[in-house]
Amino acid sequence: MFKTSNLYQNDPKWKDKSLGFSNEKIGGWGCLLTSITMMLNGMGYNETPDTVNDKMKSIGGFQQAFFVPSALSYAYPNVAYRGIQPCEGSPAPIGLIDAALAAGKPVILQVDWNKEAGIQTHFVLAKDRLDSDYVLYDPYMYRGDGPGKDVLLTKRYKYNGATIETEISGVLWFDGYIPPSPPEPMKEPLPAEKFIIYAAEDDLALRASPSSGGYLWKRMLGGSELISLEDKATTLSMLGQQGKWLKVQDPNGDQGYVAAWYVAAEKGAPPPASSSPVTVTTSTTTTAAAPAAAPAKPLNAPPGSLLLTPTEEMSFRSQPTVSADTLIRRIPMTEQLICIEPASQAISKVGVQNQWLKAKDASGKEGYLAAWYVKYSGGTTAQAQTAQTPAPAAGGAVKVKAAVEGVAFRKQPVISDSSLIKRVPIGTEFSLTDPATASKVGLNDAWLKVKDSGGAEGYVAAWFVCK
Repeated sequence: MFKTSNLYQNDPKWKDKSLGFSNEKIGGWGCLLTSITMMLNGMGYNETPDTVNDKMKSIGGFQQAFFVPSALSYAYPNVAYRGIQPCEGSPAPIGLIDAALAAGKPVILQVDWNKEAGIQTHFVLAKDRLDSDYVLYDPYMYRGDGPGKDVLLTKRYKYNGATIETEISGVLWFDGYIPPSPPEPMKEPLPAEKFIIYAAEDDLALRASPSSGGYLWKRMLGGSELISLEDKATTLSMLGQQGKWLKVQDPNGDQGYVAAWYVAAEKGAPPPASSSPVTVTTSTTTTAAAPAAAPAKPLNAPPGSLLLTPTEEMSFRSQPTVSADTLIRRIPMTEQLICIEPASQAISKVGVQNQWLKAKDASGKEGYLAAWYVKYSGGTTAQAQTAQTPAPAAGGAVKVKAAVEGVAFRKQPVISDSSLIKRVPIGTEFSLTDPATASKVGLNDAWLKVKDSGGAEGYVAAWFVCK
C-alpha cells in the first residue's frame, strides 16, 4: 500500500494560482499536479501543489497547462517516471496495479469524472485495493471529503461500467528511490585464517544484503583490501561468479556484501576471466573521468533510436571493459541515455549479461553501458524491414502494430499536442489505408496513414510500428 496524506487541488491556499504556463487555475485543472504532489510526499518530500508547480516551471516541466511527467526527475532526482499505459479501449492492467501497490509503489490512475460521452480526464492517486475496488487519494475535494473518509473508485467514478477494469482509462507508472533507513550494521567475527581479496574496479559497492538492491553502505576504490568473512575455499569458488556475493570487511572494519564478479585474489588484477564481460570491437578514445553536467531537460530520442534507463546506479565507460581507466562517471537510476547503436543491433542486447551498448548522455558525451543493467524507457523498437510487404489480413487490409508503449495516433503527420488523438498500448493493430505504403514500416522520419479498430483514420510514425 502506498501511504501519503490527502491534498486537494481546490484548497483555497493555491486553487487560484495559475497552472504551469497557462491561464488555467490549479483548482480547476491541477488534478495531475496534485496527485504527483501527494506521491512525492509519500516518497519523503515535503511539498504542496504550488511549490511543485513552481519547481516544474523552473525546469520546463509544463507545456502550457499540461504537466510533463517525464521531466519530474529533473526537479526530484530520486523519482523516475516509467510511462503511461493507455487502456481506454481495453481492460486496465489490474494485476500490475495490484503488484505495484503491494510493493509500496505509487500508481496514478486516469478516470472519467463526468457522465457525458467520451473521457473527461481526471487523475487520482491509488491508495490500496479493497475487495473489488480501489481506495483513492482523490485530489479534488467533494462535499463530505476529509481525513478518515475512504474514497472508492467505482463509487465515485462509475460512468463506464462501474468496474475497476473499465473505469480506469490510463495508468501512470513511477518508481521512487528515496534511500531507506539504514539497517543494523553487520558484525561477524573474522575467520581464524584471514584471506585477503581486492576490489577489481573503482566504485565497488559494499551492501547490507547480497543483492544489487541491498542498502548501499559505501563505494570503494579499485585495489581496496578486503578480508573475506567466508573460508578460503568458499571464497575462491565464488570469485568471478556472476550473481554470487561475498561477505567481507573493509579496512575501516565495516562489513557487508560485495559482488563476487568484481573482486580478485591479487591486487591490481582484473576481475577473474570467468566473469569478464565480452569486449566488443568498436573502440573510442579513453578520456579522464569527470562528472558530466546535469541534464537540463528530458531527452528526446531521435527517430529510430532507443532511450535507456539504468536498473541501478551504474558505470558509464569510455571502453566496453571494466577497469579503473575506463570509468567516465556513475549514472543514477533516474537518468536517461540515448543508445547510438542501430535498433536492430541494440534490441537483442538489452538486459543480456556480458553485452555492451554504446550510448550518449544528456551532455552529449559518448560511452558504453553494461547492457545487463539497463532497460527500455522509450524510443522505437521497430526495425526497418523494407524487403517485404506485410501480408494482407482478411478483407485485404494490411496490418501493422505498435512496437512500443504509448504510440501516438495523430490527426496529422506532425508531432505536436494539437495533432494527438490518443496514445495506444504496445501491440495495438492498425490497418494501412494504402497497402503500397507498407514499405515504409520501420523507417525513420516516415509516416503511415492508418485506421484503428474503430474505423477512425489518422497517422502513426512509421518508426514506432512493426509488422
